[in-house]
Amino acid sequence: MDNKYLTLKGRNKDTWYIQVRVPKNLQKVVKKPFIKQSTKSSDIKEARKQRDEIVGQLKSLEERNAQGEFKLLVDNYLGIDKDKLLEIQEQVTDGLRAEYPWIGHPEQGDLPIPTDAEMVEADALSYLITGKMKDKYKLTLTQAMAQNWRYSDYSDKTKSSHKKAVERFNKFLNSKDFQVGSIERYHALEFKLHLEQNSKLANGTISRHFTDLGVIWNYARGSERYTYENPFAKHGIKVKASRESYAAWDIDDLRKVVATMKDERDKLVVYLAWYTGARLGECLSVRPEDIYKDNKSGIWVVSIKPDRAIEDYMNKIDASAKTENARRIVPIHDALLNPLKNFKIEGKGWKRKLPNSYSNYFGRQKKLVKDPVNTLTKHYCFHSIRHNVATNYENANVKESISARLVGHSTVGATMTYGYYSEGVEFEEALEAVNKLPVL
Repeated sequence: MDNKYLTLKGRNKDTWYIQVRVPKNLQKVVKKPFIKQSTKSSDIKEARKQRDEIVGQLKSLEERNAQGEFKLLVDNYLGIDKDKLLEIQEQVTDGLRAEYPWIGHPEQGDLPIPTDAEMVEADALSYLITGKMKDKYKLTLTQAMAQNWRYSDYSDKTKSSHKKAVERFNKFLNSKDFQVGSIERYHALEFKLHLEQNSKLANGTISRHFTDLGVIWNYARGSERYTYENPFAKHGIKVKASRESYAAWDIDDLRKVVATMKDERDKLVVYLAWYTGARLGECLSVRPEDIYKDNKSGIWVVSIKPDRAIEDYMNKIDASAKTENARRIVPIHDALLNPLKNFKIEGKGWKRKLPNSYSNYFGRQKKLVKDPVNTLTKHYCFHSIRHNVATNYENANVKESISARLVGHSTVGATMTYGYYSEGVEFEEALEAVNKLPVL
Protein backbone atom coordinates (compact mmCIF):
# COMPACT_ATOMS: atom_id res chain seq x y z
CA MET A 1 0.00 0.00 0.00
CA ASP A 2 3.01 2.34 0.08
CA ASN A 3 3.75 4.99 -2.54
CA LYS A 4 7.50 4.49 -2.72
CA TYR A 5 9.05 5.70 -6.01
CA LEU A 6 5.74 7.43 -6.91
CA THR A 7 5.18 11.18 -7.25
CA LEU A 8 2.17 13.21 -8.39
CA LYS A 9 3.13 15.57 -11.22
CA GLY A 10 1.56 17.30 -14.17
CA ARG A 11 -0.11 20.65 -14.59
CA ASN A 12 -2.92 19.69 -12.22
CA LYS A 13 -0.87 17.34 -10.06
CA ASP A 14 -3.10 14.50 -11.21
CA THR A 15 -0.68 12.07 -12.89
CA TRP A 16 1.53 9.59 -11.09
CA TYR A 17 5.18 9.34 -12.14
CA ILE A 18 7.67 6.61 -11.31
CA GLN A 19 11.33 7.31 -10.52
CA VAL A 20 13.53 4.37 -9.47
CA ARG A 21 17.31 4.47 -9.08
CA VAL A 22 19.00 1.66 -11.05
CA PRO A 23 21.62 -0.19 -8.95
CA LYS A 24 25.15 0.70 -10.14
CA ASN A 25 25.92 -2.89 -11.10
CA LEU A 26 22.94 -2.89 -13.49
CA GLN A 27 23.36 0.52 -15.10
CA LYS A 28 25.51 -0.87 -17.90
CA VAL A 29 22.72 -3.30 -18.85
CA VAL A 30 19.79 -0.92 -18.33
CA LYS A 31 21.80 1.89 -19.98
CA LYS A 32 20.69 4.57 -17.51
CA PRO A 33 21.07 5.48 -13.82
CA PHE A 34 17.34 6.12 -13.25
CA ILE A 35 14.09 4.78 -14.63
CA LYS A 36 11.72 7.72 -14.98
CA GLN A 37 8.34 7.38 -16.61
CA SER A 38 4.75 8.49 -16.40
CA THR A 39 2.08 5.96 -15.46
CA LYS A 40 -0.36 8.03 -17.55
CA SER A 41 -2.86 7.48 -14.78
CA SER A 42 -4.28 9.26 -11.75
CA ASP A 43 -5.30 5.91 -10.24
CA ILE A 44 -2.94 5.05 -7.38
CA LYS A 45 -3.67 1.33 -7.72
CA GLU A 46 -2.64 1.36 -11.38
CA ALA A 47 0.46 3.41 -10.49
CA ARG A 48 1.47 0.93 -7.81
CA LYS A 49 0.96 -1.95 -10.23
CA GLN A 50 3.28 -0.36 -12.82
CA ARG A 51 5.79 0.54 -10.09
CA ASP A 52 5.82 -3.04 -8.78
CA GLU A 53 6.43 -4.41 -12.28
CA ILE A 54 9.49 -2.19 -12.72
CA VAL A 55 10.87 -2.99 -9.26
CA GLY A 56 10.25 -6.69 -9.92
CA GLN A 57 12.16 -6.53 -13.21
CA LEU A 58 15.11 -4.83 -11.50
CA LYS A 59 15.08 -7.45 -8.74
CA SER A 60 15.09 -10.20 -11.36
CA LEU A 61 18.05 -8.54 -13.07
CA GLU A 62 19.91 -8.34 -9.76
CA GLU A 63 19.34 -12.05 -9.19
CA ARG A 64 20.67 -12.79 -12.66
CA ASN A 65 23.58 -10.44 -12.02
CA ALA A 66 24.76 -12.84 -9.31
CA GLN A 67 25.82 -15.05 -12.22
CA GLY A 68 28.38 -12.38 -13.12
CA GLU A 69 28.09 -9.26 -15.26
CA PHE A 70 29.80 -11.01 -18.18
CA LYS A 71 27.13 -13.75 -18.25
CA LEU A 72 24.35 -11.20 -17.84
CA LEU A 73 25.63 -9.23 -20.84
CA VAL A 74 26.04 -12.40 -22.90
CA ASP A 75 22.41 -13.34 -22.12
CA ASN A 76 21.33 -9.82 -23.00
CA TYR A 77 22.82 -10.08 -26.51
CA LEU A 78 21.74 -13.67 -27.22
CA GLY A 79 19.57 -14.03 -30.30
CA ILE A 80 21.03 -11.00 -32.08
CA ASP A 81 22.48 -11.80 -35.52
CA LYS A 82 26.22 -11.55 -36.11
CA ASP A 83 26.08 -8.43 -38.31
CA LYS A 84 24.19 -6.53 -35.64
CA LEU A 85 26.64 -7.78 -32.97
CA LEU A 86 29.56 -6.51 -35.05
CA GLU A 87 27.85 -3.14 -35.31
CA ILE A 88 27.33 -2.96 -31.53
CA GLN A 89 30.90 -4.11 -30.94
CA GLU A 90 32.20 -1.29 -33.12
CA GLN A 91 30.19 1.27 -31.13
CA VAL A 92 31.50 -0.09 -27.82
CA THR A 93 35.08 -0.19 -29.14
CA ASP A 94 34.80 3.37 -30.45
CA GLY A 95 33.69 4.48 -26.99
CA LEU A 96 36.74 2.84 -25.39
CA ARG A 97 39.10 4.37 -27.97
CA ALA A 98 37.61 7.82 -27.32
CA GLU A 99 38.39 7.37 -23.62
CA TYR A 100 41.77 5.71 -24.15
CA PRO A 101 43.05 6.88 -27.59
CA TRP A 102 46.60 5.66 -26.90
CA ILE A 103 45.66 1.95 -26.61
CA GLY A 104 47.84 -0.20 -28.85
CA HIS A 105 50.23 2.62 -29.78
CA PRO A 106 53.98 2.37 -29.08
CA GLU A 107 53.89 5.65 -27.14
CA GLN A 108 51.28 4.28 -24.71
CA GLY A 109 53.87 3.84 -21.98
CA ASP A 110 52.43 3.99 -18.47
CA LEU A 111 49.19 5.63 -19.52
CA PRO A 112 46.09 4.00 -17.96
CA ILE A 113 44.25 1.20 -19.73
CA PRO A 114 40.54 0.27 -19.51
CA THR A 115 39.51 -1.42 -16.29
CA ASP A 116 37.93 -4.88 -16.24
CA ALA A 117 34.57 -3.25 -15.60
CA GLU A 118 34.99 -1.06 -18.69
CA MET A 119 36.08 -4.01 -20.85
CA VAL A 120 33.41 -6.52 -19.83
CA GLU A 121 30.86 -5.50 -22.49
CA ALA A 122 33.46 -5.58 -25.27
CA ASP A 123 34.64 -8.98 -24.05
CA ALA A 124 31.07 -10.32 -23.95
CA LEU A 125 30.48 -9.20 -27.55
CA SER A 126 33.81 -10.69 -28.63
CA TYR A 127 32.87 -14.02 -27.04
CA LEU A 128 29.53 -14.11 -28.87
CA ILE A 129 31.20 -13.29 -32.18
CA THR A 130 34.32 -15.49 -31.93
CA GLY A 131 33.30 -18.15 -29.39
CA LYS A 132 36.51 -17.57 -27.43
CA MET A 133 36.24 -16.72 -23.72
CA LYS A 134 39.01 -15.10 -21.67
CA ASP A 135 40.11 -17.05 -18.60
CA LYS A 136 39.07 -14.26 -16.24
CA TYR A 137 35.42 -14.91 -17.16
CA LYS A 138 35.48 -18.60 -16.32
CA LEU A 139 32.80 -19.55 -13.81
CA THR A 140 33.32 -19.00 -10.12
CA LEU A 141 31.51 -21.13 -7.55
CA THR A 142 28.96 -18.43 -6.75
CA GLN A 143 28.27 -17.76 -10.43
CA ALA A 144 27.92 -21.46 -11.24
CA MET A 145 25.55 -21.86 -8.31
CA ALA A 146 23.38 -18.92 -9.41
CA GLN A 147 23.31 -20.10 -13.03
CA ASN A 148 22.36 -23.63 -11.99
CA TRP A 149 19.42 -22.24 -10.02
CA ARG A 150 18.03 -20.74 -13.23
CA TYR A 151 17.67 -24.16 -14.80
CA SER A 152 16.72 -26.21 -11.72
CA ASP A 153 13.70 -25.71 -9.49
CA TYR A 154 15.28 -25.93 -6.02
CA SER A 155 13.51 -25.27 -2.73
CA ASP A 156 14.61 -22.36 -0.52
CA LYS A 157 16.08 -24.89 1.91
CA THR A 158 18.24 -26.46 -0.82
CA LYS A 159 19.42 -23.07 -2.06
CA SER A 160 20.38 -22.11 1.48
CA SER A 161 22.35 -25.36 1.75
CA HIS A 162 24.18 -24.59 -1.53
CA LYS A 163 25.08 -21.12 -0.29
CA LYS A 164 26.48 -22.40 2.99
CA ALA A 165 28.62 -25.04 1.22
CA VAL A 166 30.06 -22.46 -1.21
CA GLU A 167 30.66 -19.95 1.59
CA ARG A 168 32.59 -22.48 3.70
CA PHE A 169 34.65 -23.77 0.76
CA ASN A 170 35.63 -20.26 -0.35
CA LYS A 171 36.50 -19.32 3.23
CA PHE A 172 38.67 -22.44 3.56
CA LEU A 173 40.55 -21.49 0.38
CA ASN A 174 40.85 -17.89 1.61
CA SER A 175 39.20 -16.81 -1.63
CA LYS A 176 36.48 -14.29 -2.34
CA ASP A 177 35.08 -16.59 -5.03
CA PHE A 178 37.16 -19.49 -6.38
CA GLN A 179 36.97 -20.43 -10.06
CA VAL A 180 35.35 -23.83 -10.50
CA GLY A 181 37.77 -24.91 -13.21
CA SER A 182 40.71 -24.40 -10.82
CA ILE A 183 39.40 -26.79 -8.16
CA GLU A 184 41.61 -29.85 -7.79
CA ARG A 185 40.96 -33.11 -5.98
CA TYR A 186 43.41 -32.18 -3.23
CA HIS A 187 41.38 -29.01 -2.52
CA ALA A 188 38.35 -31.18 -1.77
CA LEU A 189 40.34 -33.67 0.33
CA GLU A 190 41.94 -30.90 2.40
CA PHE A 191 38.52 -29.27 2.83
CA LYS A 192 37.10 -32.55 4.12
CA LEU A 193 40.00 -32.94 6.57
CA HIS A 194 39.57 -29.34 7.73
CA LEU A 195 35.84 -29.79 8.44
CA GLU A 196 36.36 -33.09 10.24
CA GLN A 197 39.16 -31.79 12.47
CA ASN A 198 38.37 -28.10 12.96
CA SER A 199 34.60 -27.81 12.94
CA LYS A 200 31.79 -29.16 15.06
CA LEU A 201 29.78 -30.18 12.00
CA ALA A 202 28.19 -33.62 11.95
CA ASN A 203 29.32 -36.01 9.22
CA GLY A 204 25.87 -35.73 7.67
CA THR A 205 26.33 -31.97 7.22
CA ILE A 206 29.83 -32.42 5.79
CA SER A 207 28.51 -35.03 3.37
CA ARG A 208 25.72 -32.65 2.33
CA HIS A 209 28.29 -29.90 1.63
CA PHE A 210 30.18 -32.25 -0.68
CA THR A 211 26.98 -33.28 -2.44
CA ASP A 212 26.00 -29.62 -2.96
CA LEU A 213 29.46 -28.64 -4.22
CA GLY A 214 29.40 -31.65 -6.53
CA VAL A 215 26.09 -30.52 -8.02
CA ILE A 216 27.48 -27.02 -8.67
CA TRP A 217 30.69 -28.47 -10.14
CA ASN A 218 28.68 -30.72 -12.48
CA TYR A 219 26.78 -27.70 -13.79
CA ALA A 220 30.07 -25.88 -14.49
CA ARG A 221 31.46 -28.98 -16.21
CA GLY A 222 28.53 -28.98 -18.63
CA SER A 223 29.03 -25.28 -19.30
CA GLU A 224 32.84 -25.22 -19.61
CA ARG A 225 33.42 -28.86 -20.63
CA TYR A 226 35.87 -30.13 -18.03
CA THR A 227 37.37 -33.50 -18.88
CA TYR A 228 38.42 -34.62 -15.41
CA GLU A 229 36.50 -36.32 -12.62
CA ASN A 230 34.31 -34.41 -10.17
CA PRO A 231 36.67 -33.57 -7.27
CA PHE A 232 33.79 -33.71 -4.76
CA ALA A 233 32.70 -37.24 -5.70
CA LYS A 234 33.57 -40.41 -3.77
CA HIS A 235 34.49 -38.48 -0.64
CA GLY A 236 34.13 -41.48 1.72
CA ILE A 237 32.41 -39.56 4.51
CA LYS A 238 30.64 -42.00 6.81
CA VAL A 239 27.12 -40.97 7.76
CA LYS A 240 24.93 -42.65 10.34
CA ALA A 241 22.54 -45.13 8.76
CA SER A 242 19.53 -43.70 10.57
CA ARG A 243 18.55 -40.15 11.37
CA GLU A 244 17.98 -38.89 14.89
CA SER A 245 14.32 -39.36 15.77
CA TYR A 246 12.14 -36.58 17.09
CA ALA A 247 10.26 -36.94 20.37
CA ALA A 248 6.49 -36.48 20.33
CA TRP A 249 5.20 -33.48 22.28
CA ASP A 250 3.47 -33.62 25.62
CA ILE A 251 0.34 -31.57 24.97
CA ASP A 252 0.96 -29.35 28.01
CA ASP A 253 4.49 -28.51 26.81
CA LEU A 254 3.21 -27.54 23.36
CA ARG A 255 0.54 -25.36 24.98
CA LYS A 256 3.30 -23.54 26.87
CA VAL A 257 5.16 -22.82 23.61
CA VAL A 258 1.98 -21.53 21.95
CA ALA A 259 1.33 -19.31 25.00
CA THR A 260 4.61 -17.45 24.32
CA MET A 261 3.38 -16.40 20.86
CA LYS A 262 1.78 -12.97 20.50
CA ASP A 263 0.48 -13.08 16.92
CA GLU A 264 -2.60 -15.26 16.36
CA ARG A 265 -1.32 -16.29 12.94
CA ASP A 266 1.84 -17.75 14.50
CA LYS A 267 -0.34 -19.75 16.88
CA LEU A 268 -2.57 -20.85 14.01
CA VAL A 269 0.37 -22.54 12.25
CA VAL A 270 0.78 -24.83 15.29
CA TYR A 271 -2.97 -25.49 15.50
CA LEU A 272 -3.10 -26.29 11.79
CA ALA A 273 -0.30 -28.83 12.19
CA TRP A 274 -1.92 -30.32 15.32
CA TYR A 275 -5.31 -30.93 13.69
CA THR A 276 -4.16 -31.90 10.17
CA GLY A 277 -0.70 -33.44 10.55
CA ALA A 278 0.58 -30.94 7.96
CA ARG A 279 4.31 -30.33 7.67
CA LEU A 280 5.54 -26.78 8.22
CA GLY A 281 5.90 -26.07 4.49
CA GLU A 282 2.41 -27.43 3.90
CA CYS A 283 0.94 -25.24 6.67
CA LEU A 284 2.49 -22.11 5.16
CA SER A 285 1.19 -23.07 1.70
CA VAL A 286 -2.42 -22.74 2.91
CA ARG A 287 -4.04 -19.61 1.48
CA PRO A 288 -7.31 -17.97 2.57
CA GLU A 289 -9.03 -19.39 -0.52
CA ASP A 290 -7.96 -22.91 0.49
CA ILE A 291 -10.44 -22.75 3.38
CA TYR A 292 -14.00 -23.32 2.16
CA LYS A 293 -17.29 -25.16 2.67
CA ASP A 294 -17.76 -28.30 0.59
CA ASN A 295 -20.90 -27.81 -1.52
CA LYS A 296 -22.05 -31.41 -1.36
CA SER A 297 -21.65 -32.12 2.35
CA GLY A 298 -21.75 -28.60 3.79
CA ILE A 299 -18.60 -29.40 5.78
CA TRP A 300 -15.80 -26.85 6.12
CA VAL A 301 -12.50 -28.17 4.78
CA VAL A 302 -8.92 -27.01 4.22
CA SER A 303 -7.01 -27.85 1.05
CA ILE A 304 -3.36 -28.66 1.72
CA LYS A 305 -0.76 -28.67 -1.04
CA PRO A 306 2.03 -31.27 -0.66
CA ASP A 307 5.44 -29.76 0.05
CA ARG A 308 8.34 -30.04 -2.42
CA ALA A 309 9.85 -33.20 -0.91
CA ILE A 310 6.51 -35.02 -1.06
CA GLU A 311 5.86 -33.81 -4.62
CA ASP A 312 9.23 -35.21 -5.70
CA TYR A 313 8.49 -38.50 -3.93
CA MET A 314 5.06 -38.78 -5.53
CA ASN A 315 6.50 -38.09 -8.97
CA LYS A 316 9.00 -40.90 -8.48
CA ILE A 317 6.43 -43.51 -7.51
CA ASP A 318 3.68 -42.32 -9.83
CA ALA A 319 4.85 -40.41 -12.89
CA SER A 320 1.22 -39.75 -13.89
CA ALA A 321 0.41 -37.97 -10.62
CA LYS A 322 -0.61 -34.35 -11.13
CA THR A 323 0.98 -33.09 -7.94
CA GLU A 324 -0.01 -29.45 -8.46
CA ASN A 325 -3.66 -30.49 -8.18
CA ALA A 326 -3.06 -33.43 -5.84
CA ARG A 327 -4.03 -31.62 -2.65
CA ARG A 328 -5.36 -33.47 0.35
CA ILE A 329 -8.66 -32.09 1.52
CA VAL A 330 -8.99 -32.31 5.30
CA PRO A 331 -12.25 -31.59 7.17
CA ILE A 332 -11.65 -28.90 9.79
CA HIS A 333 -11.67 -29.87 13.47
CA ASP A 334 -14.34 -28.06 15.50
CA ALA A 335 -11.67 -26.29 17.59
CA LEU A 336 -9.86 -25.10 14.45
CA LEU A 337 -12.90 -23.85 12.53
CA ASN A 338 -13.24 -20.31 13.91
CA PRO A 339 -9.48 -19.52 13.80
CA LEU A 340 -9.32 -20.65 10.16
CA LYS A 341 -12.47 -18.71 9.27
CA ASN A 342 -10.91 -15.57 10.79
CA PHE A 343 -7.71 -16.23 8.81
CA LYS A 344 -9.82 -16.49 5.64
CA ILE A 345 -11.81 -13.30 6.35
CA GLU A 346 -8.74 -11.22 7.24
CA GLY A 347 -6.98 -12.35 4.07
CA LYS A 348 -3.55 -11.19 5.29
CA GLY A 349 -1.80 -14.52 4.87
CA TRP A 350 0.91 -15.75 7.21
CA LYS A 351 3.12 -13.41 9.20
CA ARG A 352 6.20 -15.57 8.50
CA LYS A 353 5.91 -16.88 4.97
CA LEU A 354 9.07 -19.05 4.73
CA PRO A 355 9.54 -22.37 6.56
CA ASN A 356 13.05 -21.40 7.70
CA SER A 357 11.80 -18.14 9.17
CA TYR A 358 8.99 -19.81 11.10
CA SER A 359 11.17 -22.73 12.19
CA ASN A 360 13.72 -20.31 13.68
CA TYR A 361 10.92 -18.39 15.40
CA PHE A 362 9.42 -21.61 16.80
CA GLY A 363 12.84 -22.61 18.16
CA ARG A 364 13.22 -19.23 19.89
CA GLN A 365 9.78 -19.50 21.49
CA LYS A 366 10.53 -23.03 22.67
CA LYS A 367 13.59 -21.73 24.55
CA LEU A 368 11.36 -19.29 26.45
CA VAL A 369 9.68 -22.23 28.16
CA LYS A 370 11.72 -22.89 31.30
CA ASP A 371 11.16 -26.33 32.76
CA PRO A 372 13.94 -27.69 35.01
CA VAL A 373 12.41 -31.19 34.97
CA ASN A 374 11.53 -31.68 31.31
CA THR A 375 13.86 -29.58 29.15
CA LEU A 376 12.59 -29.02 25.62
CA THR A 377 15.64 -30.20 23.69
CA LYS A 378 16.13 -30.21 19.92
CA HIS A 379 14.27 -33.54 19.84
CA TYR A 380 11.10 -31.52 20.35
CA CYS A 381 10.60 -29.51 17.17
CA PHE A 382 7.76 -28.39 14.92
CA HIS A 383 7.90 -31.61 12.88
CA SER A 384 7.31 -33.57 16.12
CA ILE A 385 3.69 -32.36 16.02
CA ARG A 386 3.12 -34.58 13.00
CA HIS A 387 4.12 -37.62 15.10
CA ASN A 388 1.57 -36.57 17.71
CA VAL A 389 -1.22 -36.52 15.14
CA ALA A 390 -0.44 -40.01 13.86
CA THR A 391 -0.25 -41.32 17.46
CA ASN A 392 -3.48 -39.56 18.44
CA TYR A 393 -5.33 -41.18 15.54
CA GLU A 394 -3.96 -44.55 16.57
CA ASN A 395 -5.00 -44.03 20.20
CA ALA A 396 -8.49 -43.02 19.01
CA ASN A 397 -8.75 -46.30 17.04
CA VAL A 398 -9.15 -44.50 13.70
CA LYS A 399 -8.67 -46.85 10.78
CA GLU A 400 -5.23 -46.55 9.17
CA SER A 401 -6.85 -46.19 5.74
CA ILE A 402 -8.55 -43.01 7.00
CA SER A 403 -5.74 -41.58 9.14
CA ALA A 404 -3.18 -42.11 6.35
CA ARG A 405 -5.22 -39.97 3.95
CA LEU A 406 -5.88 -37.32 6.60
CA VAL A 407 -2.22 -36.99 7.60
CA GLY A 408 -0.87 -37.49 4.07
CA HIS A 409 1.13 -40.63 4.77
CA SER A 410 2.27 -42.79 1.87
CA THR A 411 1.47 -46.43 2.50
CA VAL A 412 2.58 -49.55 0.65
CA GLY A 413 0.59 -49.90 -2.55
CA ALA A 414 -1.06 -46.48 -2.13
CA THR A 415 0.64 -43.90 -4.29
CA MET A 416 -1.95 -41.15 -4.32
CA THR A 417 -2.49 -40.35 -0.65
CA TYR A 418 -3.41 -36.80 -1.66
CA GLY A 419 -6.85 -36.35 -3.17
CA TYR A 420 -10.53 -35.98 -2.55
CA TYR A 421 -12.23 -38.14 0.05
CA SER A 422 -15.05 -38.89 -2.35
CA GLU A 423 -12.57 -41.33 -3.86
CA GLY A 424 -12.60 -43.46 -0.72
CA VAL A 425 -13.46 -41.68 2.51
CA GLU A 426 -16.52 -39.45 2.65
CA PHE A 427 -16.20 -36.07 4.36
CA GLU A 428 -18.67 -37.02 7.10
CA GLU A 429 -16.64 -40.05 8.13
CA ALA A 430 -13.38 -38.07 7.83
CA LEU A 431 -14.72 -35.23 10.01
CA GLU A 432 -15.78 -37.73 12.65
CA ALA A 433 -12.19 -39.05 12.71
CA VAL A 434 -10.67 -35.53 12.82
CA ASN A 435 -12.83 -34.54 15.80
CA LYS A 436 -11.40 -37.44 17.79
CA LEU A 437 -8.10 -35.54 18.01
CA PRO A 438 -7.57 -33.94 21.46
CA VAL A 439 -8.10 -30.19 21.74
CA LEU A 440 -4.82 -28.26 21.98
